[in-house]
Amino acid sequence: MAQLSARLERLIALESQIAHKTPPPAGEMEFACQPGTLPLLISAPHGAAHWRQGKEKEEDEYTSGLARLLGELTGAHVLYARCQSNTDPNFYRGVPYKQRLAEILDEAPVHFVLDLHGCAPRREFGLALGTMKGRSCPGMREQILDSLCANGFHPQAKGLRSLDVDKAFPALGKKDRETVTGFVWGTLGVPAAQLEINAKLRILKRLSPGEAHENTLADPWDVEQVIDALCSLVFRLARDGRA
Repeated sequence: MAQLSARLERLIALESQIAHKTPPPAGEMEFACQPGTLPLLISAPHGAAHWRQGKEKEEDEYTSGLARLLGELTGAHVLYARCQSNTDPNFYRGVPYKQRLAEILDEAPVHFVLDLHGCAPRREFGLALGTMKGRSCPGMREQILDSLCANGFHPQAKGLRSLDVDKAFPALGKKDRETVTGFVWGTLGVPAAQLEINAKLRILKRLSPGEAHENTLADPWDVEQVIDALCSLVFRLARDGRA
């Protein structure tokens, strides 16, 4: 791999601290918080492996590291998976991750939650935005689209610059499934959105053995573009989220 920028090296260092397939030590939680100063929280509930309906689900590699890096670069609050979980925060109701999320939003003046996830490299888009068809962030979806488009991700683009909007991953959930976005908006009344990131835009260096997409590595330039786009989005939402 060619020499990386300081912030990409930092991304790898942060991700290397995630115990993707190891449960937390006794008495400790599988997630951690990174306090911030902006009125926005970045969530990464699938950054480590998790269990859903009796089956282990692969981690969304680099989503926890990316959330932490964005927190450092922007000052956003961060809640992220750091170890393997026996629950799925983006599926089950009343899980510890959501309880801690509610506590943070009660304690800090957070006006928006951006929930990061990872999708497979076979997907025909680079990013996928989920806003429950606009319901989870009323009046703000156009601002999100405007910010992402200004940074190179557009619904009419092709390949990794393509932006899927409320189609593949609308964050709606179902009767027996509650997404983080649905919980934040429906229960806590805070605007939120889900953002899926293609593996080809986030996995710089393989850190988790047995990953299903082990041959997928991102071009460093593409990861830099994602970081730039998300930093811009965080600042935009933090500024406008009070409306």
